[in-house]
Amino acid sequence: MGHSSTIQSAGGIRYVSGGIGESERNELNALSSQFNLHLLFATQGSGEYLSAVRVNILDTQDAPVLTAESKGPWFYAQLPPGDYSIEVTPTGRRGQDETQRKTVHLDGSSQARFDFYWKK
Repeated sequence: MGHSSTIQSAGGIRYVSGGIGESERNELNALSSQFNLHLLFATQGSGEYLSAVRVNILDTQDAPVLTAESKGPWFYAQLPPGDYSIEVTPTGRRGQDETQRKTVHLDGSSQARFDFYWKK
């Protein structure tokens, strides 16, 4: 079947990434309701998607909850309710090592979506 959008688990946190090409985006759209955190990575202006982004999710004590490499511009995770910091660092040629950080509060029901853009 060659589905690249395999749901993975690290430390009890489920996540999935991908979104390169229409079929992967359709797959991830179908899975999106299972995840309460949705991240998107792109280049400013052109809207060109970025992949190979390192995602580091930390709790309020800055202890890592999830560290993963996004295989595409979309990254979904299912986190327990709480407050988190999200650090994302592109590892590809563009925007290398320009970490962006955002904080998020997740309750039990809502979904949070963040779009991260890097300059060319």
